[in-house]
Formats: sequence, structure tokens, C-alpha cells
Amino acid sequence: MTAPPRLEIRRTSHKGRGVFTLDPIVKNQLVLPMRGEILRGDQLTDDMLAMQIGPDLWLCSDGNRLDDCANHSCNPNTGFLTGKPELFALRNIDAGEEIVWDYSTSLSEPGWTLDCACGEANCRKVVRSWGELEPLHRERLRNWTLEYIRHL
Repeated sequence: MTAPPRLEIRRTSHKGRGVFTLDPIVKNQLVLPMRGEILRGDQLTDDMLAMQIGPDLWLCSDGNRLDDCANHSCNPNTGFLTGKPELFALRNIDAGEEIVWDYSTSLSEPGWTLDCACGEANCRKVVRSWGELEPLHRERLRNWTLEYIRHL
């Protein structure tokens, strides 16, 4: 079993904070488990940092954990390969690279959007809920989603 990579939070030039690896990471290696308190949607408040993990389930945190600082990218280097809230390397990742994932692979809230700041050549400009992605993007991302998204 491969040792987990050493990760750290750093400031980024245009996205606030981000998570960066200090070690090389090999494809399919576990990079970052998502942790926090699981709440229903009706228990959420506006000041909570939450990631959707089910149709009405959210993983909530205080905003200071490594997984809270992992940024979105339209060209992610990690994804939910097992369907659980754990990010795995989608390719080999060099030491010093930012750990990024596609936020659309966990979210099914209709109408949710976020202006994208990833800067990738394939940037969609707006991050959307899973059901509002173009079919081409859903097909490309389907194997990197949380389990509940795979059945939508």
C-alpha cells in the first residue's frame, strides 16, 4: 500500500487558498479523503461550508481542513474513482502541483452555478450542477463522480 502523499494549503494567485502536494502521486492513488459532519439539506445554514454527497446529504466542515481548500478545475487531476467522497489521482501528479477536482461531479442542486477561475484550455467558464452539464461533459466525467451521481 502506498503511503498517503504529504499535502499543504498554500495561497494561489487567483483562487484564494489551494491544496498542493509535496510528493509525487501515482495514478489511482488515494490523495485526499473528504471528512466532516453529515447533515440533511434542511439542517444547513448559509454560513456552513458544505459539499453534497447524496440527494439530500451534505458533508459539512469548518473551512480549515485540507479538503475544504481543494479547488475546482475543468481539467481535474483527481476524482471520486470509488464513488465515495475520497479524491484519487486520475493521472500521475508531480510534487508541487495543485490538487484540483471538478465540483460538478458531486453536486445535483438545480440552478447552482459558480464562475470558473481554473484557466484551463477546456474551461467551461461556469461550473454547474451535474444535471445541467452538457451531455458530452457528463459522459467524460461520469466515472469520476460520487456514487449517487452515477445513477442520475
